[in-house]
Amino acid sequence: MRSRFLMVLAGVTLLAACSENPVGVHSKSLPTAVNAASQTSLSALVMADKEYFRPFRLNAAGGAFGFVSNDASTSLGNDRPPLIYYWGGAVIPQQRLAAIYYSPTTIYQNGPTPGATGTGSADNSLVGYYLNNLGGSPYWRINTTYSQNIGGVESFVQNVMTYNSFWAAKSNAAAAGATVTDDQMVSLIEDGFKTHKLTYDPNTLYMIFTGPGVNLGGGFSRTDLEYCAWHSGYFRRDGSIVQIAAMPYDADFTPAHPSNNPDGNHYLCVPQDGAPNGDVGADGTVSAMTHEIEETTTDPVSVTYSPFFLGYYDKLGFETADKCAYIYGQQFANKLGVYNLTMGGRPFLVQQQWTNTNPQRCVTSG
Repeated sequence: MRSRFLMVLAGVTLLAACSENPVGVHSKSLPTAVNAASQTSLSALVMADKEYFRPFRLNAAGGAFGFVSNDASTSLGNDRPPLIYYWGGAVIPQQRLAAIYYSPTTIYQNGPTPGATGTGSADNSLVGYYLNNLGGSPYWRINTTYSQNIGGVESFVQNVMTYNSFWAAKSNAAAAGATVTDDQMVSLIEDGFKTHKLTYDPNTLYMIFTGPGVNLGGGFSRTDLEYCAWHSGYFRRDGSIVQIAAMPYDADFTPAHPSNNPDGNHYLCVPQDGAPNGDVGADGTVSAMTHEIEETTTDPVSVTYSPFFLGYYDKLGFETADKCAYIYGQQFANKLGVYNLTMGGRPFLVQQQWTNTNPQRCVTSG
């Protein structure tokens, strides 16, 4: 769900951004047009507004493994209107990803050791396995229902998601108890470019992962859980845009260990206490991770002025994956946890994605 300003042509008026409270009321007016000449571009190395993946409010005990979801039919209420719209900007037809593991220790089982770099195919963690099998899958094919029209030429998202590379950044890496600011995330990526640990590419999402107990971005803590992940973009001095995402350790917040927010409610990011592959951290990461990759693909930061995003979202500002958050469709269970799809032959619990077909709806495969 976006937290940004949208502009309507009539009156050329900027509207207030929606609440950042996890259960805040979302209200957006439609950006029928954008007048670039009237906008002020953000300064270099400044981040655009963020698109937050909100946590799930825990209202009652769940089922097996504590599993809870939004799959009940009543979950698709007035806050999730049926139609999503294209606002005239860019998508990313061939999505790529660079993982930045920012921790003094290995984050996921069999994952890259601190200081290591490599191709995505060399990432032996469960997260790496998932990423290396996501492109070309029936699940990613859902995103091929989205297209862009640039200069009168329509081009569709392809069934391609390439895990290009990883960098396990070691210097000053965030340990449990640390808070990582937005500026630190931007500086980390820029340092990667400078030292050739990372290579700049406009179609690559640079996703930062942190380990247990790290407050990645300032809104991911036991007493203030504002999001489970987010994506955005920042602007380099040469005018290029860097797509960025924050992927904190979502398994910190499960039905058995929810947050204690100031509003008196309890929130979680992983809707079960189980892990279908037996890897709590990695199993708990893949759904939010996919959420942010998909929304970067269908609604990247594409302009340096407000509203920054001109891809696909509905009239309240919900992007494609927002509309299916915590909705999984048919579920199965093994001895370790609940899952709803297989990727490369392994079981995963991954939220459904909104398909841009008639009828528009949440689906597990395209």
